[in-house]
Amino acid sequence: MGLGDNTSSSSSSDEGERETRHHSRAGGGRGARKSQAILPRPSASSGGWLCFLMPLAFATRYLHTPPCDATADLHKLLTVAATGICVETLCFFVYMFVDTGILIKCLISLLPGAITSVIYVVALDTSWAYALAAGFLITVLYQHCYICVLRALPYTFSFGEAAVLVQGLVLFVLNATYRLYELLVLETKPLSDFDQLNAIMLNALISLLIFCVLLAVVRPLRKPVPFYLSLAVLAVVVTCTPVTKPLPLIALLNFIFREQKRLNILVFYFTLVGLTAATVGWQLRNSRRASTRVRKIFHLLIDLVFIPGIVYQCALLYISTGIALAVFTVLELFRLLEVPPFAARLKDAFNSFKDEKDAGRLALTPFCLLIGCSLPIWLTPCPCDAVAAGNTLALLSGILAVGVGDTAASVVGSKLGRIKWGKSNRSVEGTIAFVVSVLLATLLLQLTGFLPMTQAKWFATVFAALNTGLVEAFTDQVDNLVLPLIFYILVGLA
Repeated sequence: MGLGDNTSSSSSSDEGERETRHHSRAGGGRGARKSQAILPRPSASSGGWLCFLMPLAFATRYLHTPPCDATADLHKLLTVAATGICVETLCFFVYMFVDTGILIKCLISLLPGAITSVIYVVALDTSWAYALAAGFLITVLYQHCYICVLRALPYTFSFGEAAVLVQGLVLFVLNATYRLYELLVLETKPLSDFDQLNAIMLNALISLLIFCVLLAVVRPLRKPVPFYLSLAVLAVVVTCTPVTKPLPLIALLNFIFREQKRLNILVFYFTLVGLTAATVGWQLRNSRRASTRVRKIFHLLIDLVFIPGIVYQCALLYISTGIALAVFTVLELFRLLEVPPFAARLKDAFNSFKDEKDAGRLALTPFCLLIGCSLPIWLTPCPCDAVAAGNTLALLSGILAVGVGDTAASVVGSKLGRIKWGKSNRSVEGTIAFVVSVLLATLLLQLTGFLPMTQAKWFATVFAALNTGLVEAFTDQVDNLVLPLIFYILVGLA
């Protein structure tokens, strides 16, 4: 049951019944309640191939990232973990959708943890005791979270979309645990500005995750007064937990006011926030569903956030993405839990801007827009060092794929698209617009000196634009989440 649900979700569609039967084979039992059924997003394929994207992104990032000795072991650990939970996802699909004997199912259940453990021993030279504990703990934690998310949010994700998001969540928890342990227990070295901001963001997001889990488990916290009190406690924890010296709030203010350029960028960001609010208000006054072209305004606005941020103020952009994700999450909690006085207005905004992929209760596409554009920065170890070394292309993967390419494809395809790709509703003209817009944007950034390019990087960019454009034309998964990862993986080949 999801947050704010008062009744169990039900469906009379053939797809819903089929997924319920699949769940029963996976251990739900013949008498499984509807609320416990795994019901993926309707009108979408399973998207099982998406489970490979996260481990591929971790593997290819070493090709376009400068050495970062302080985090080398951590990134190896996360790469192995990403591989293990990818295997866990594949085994889950086999367990759920393939009729096999009980012995085979037992072996399938043990396989991911065993494979992950072996890789830990071989790749990281750990002891077998550590490898077995870590391998099985990570894969079991992932499987539990994956099933819980699919059950709690029916009709919200395809199986592949849920896999990518839960993989990212588990890997974030591992990363945050490792980093915060280093800071609070080991205290290995003085922190740079980026290290301090990273510690603040990790602490804030981990605290927010705990807050969300408590809301899901403890129902009385969902009432307005306990909710606001819990939110106040969360704010104190985020700003006053001594993960940095001085305390996070003071450290953040010191960082912001240290440079005039940083203040100018911040003022620019707040101006964009104002424009976003104005766009939402204008659309709500029109009292109708937003068109595709209106929704793409947010893609253009996020371009204006990320491009100057990556070029001029990488560390500020990094902490800003974490703050934006936290704000999105809190606003979504207000809407889902119907907490006054903001819930009604947020509900109206969601109903106005949602598209066909927002079939569940969660506002999926705006979350995926932010996450998709931010993932290249989050995945890249020492992203600000990568900018200084001229490896900016990978960090712009989300912006080029979604902010530029997908926007052009949607606008051109909806207005000029005549030739369709087979049974797809996407047009050849839209795909051409995707590729051309990405290449023109890259060329413009190179000519202005913002994006250093080599012949190899141009080859990788053309290859990535063509393939990502074709994926955009044929996939029925959420573009905002899928396209940045594909582009990031392919430009990593340079």
